[in-house]
Amino acid sequence: MRKVSSVILKVIAGFFFYMVSLLAFVSEPPAVVKLGILIGFSVPAVVALGGGLALTRFRNWRRDTGVVLLCASGFTAFVVFTFACLLMTDEFPKMTGPNTLAFFGDYLTGGGFIVGLAVLGWVLVEANMGMAEQSTALDEDSAE
Repeated sequence: MRKVSSVILKVIAGFFFYMVSLLAFVSEPPAVVKLGILIGFSVPAVVALGGGLALTRFRNWRRDTGVVLLCASGFTAFVVFTFACLLMTDEFPKMTGPNTLAFFGDYLTGGGFIVGLAVLGWVLVEANMGMAEQSTALDEDSAE
């Protein structure tokens, strides 16, 4: 039951990280307000991730955290790519109107946030692989 609860909490954390990534693309509020909103949505993500990791007693925490961050950044990149493809069609702008997605225009912050999450996730997964290789080598040395 603990594993199932841990996975559910990590999925919730991934959802909130995805929401933070999408909110990074919003261009309407000033930078200070936007930073406050991003931090506000990051708190439930970190709490859910911490709860999920605590249920597994922080075993393989680097791998699990890295996977959550990679999934959130990958899904956000997919959603942004989907919107870009929709905007290139002739029908979508006619259906939505001229300024419907005007608030969704801070590509520098949003893209940087996605890349930052992906890089951090990759570094954590790679660090976990390095730790696993070191522990395997230590186990082999102690067996001799």
